[in-house]
Amino acid sequence: MWSWLFCPYRRVLVKIVPHRSPSVYKLELSHRHLTLAAISALVLVVVLLVAHVADVHAAEARMRALQAVEARQRQELSSFSKQTRILWQRVSKLQKDNDEIHRLTRVIEPKGKFRPASRDNAAAGSSRPRQYGANRRPVHDAGRAAQPLAAAGVAGPAALGVWQRVSLWLHSLAGVDSVGFAAEAAQLTSLASAVDETGRQTNALESRIRAAAEAKIAARLARERYLAAIPSIWPTLGYVSSGFGYRSYPDTGFHSGLDIVNDYGAPIVATAAGVVIEAGWYYGYGYRVIIDHGNGLQSMYAHASRLLVETGQVVKKGQQIAEVGESGFATGPHVHYQLMLWGKPIDPTPYLSGSVKTVAQL
Repeated sequence: MWSWLFCPYRRVLVKIVPHRSPSVYKLELSHRHLTLAAISALVLVVVLLVAHVADVHAAEARMRALQAVEARQRQELSSFSKQTRILWQRVSKLQKDNDEIHRLTRVIEPKGKFRPASRDNAAAGSSRPRQYGANRRPVHDAGRAAQPLAAAGVAGPAALGVWQRVSLWLHSLAGVDSVGFAAEAAQLTSLASAVDETGRQTNALESRIRAAAEAKIAARLARERYLAAIPSIWPTLGYVSSGFGYRSYPDTGFHSGLDIVNDYGAPIVATAAGVVIEAGWYYGYGYRVIIDHGNGLQSMYAHASRLLVETGQVVKKGQQIAEVGESGFATGPHVHYQLMLWGKPIDPTPYLSGSVKTVAQL
């Protein structure tokens, strides 16, 4: 058989007779030539088949690369969306804090003066707010779907093979959202900037509120100290047996205070806060206490039976400082209560009755 195929002496004669032509064409081929032509055709078919298989494998590899890029993009977009939701929650909380501070103080800027730019506003430079869905994620453009593919070095749809096109078509039917990372990252950055700006606004408001609160507390404490230094309460319970001014009994002349009668040993309290500048025996006043209240105002409590404070001691308004007695020159148990302004006796009655309103209201 092989000898028949490769025999050089055997020929195949092919004659071609055209229609209505006296010429006859003939082609004479040896068996060897026919065998070589068949082998060449077979080799060509095998080469084409191998090339086709290699192209199919390359198309599958590109499709797997495309799927990997898509999966990575979906994961990163999910992370972006989570961070965006967290930042929106922070912005909402900070705005609520700002509104509460505005409502409480009524001295900060009007509500709504500062409004952080949305992600779309910051990225596009527009003042029109962007519409968000229930999950606060914007609706993305379908035309941006090819951007991440080109950025990742993957060929576009026009350059893809059949398998890639089929894959893209199936993914489009499944509703895959291939959103560009650059736009999402820019929106996330703008939102982070809005959070930082809102935080700075909140810190500024808190600083102003803290300063205002401290000033208010200081003013309240100063007013309380000022009111505590006004002798506006009675030194002891009882009745006034001798008032401020001139009298004829038991002594004649000017009486520089009030004599308030009470039971022996009854408590005597400081009519205002201050510092004890004298506590002890003093001639006809017997046991007495003098308290300096500041601003040139002093009070004296005389004829006590027992002293409960000493010189240099700080006392509060209403604190017990002595007990009622009749020490010194006294006809019975009582308290000689006297007010002095810059060393001169003044009538304590207006302070005790509350008629000194100009002082109390300061």
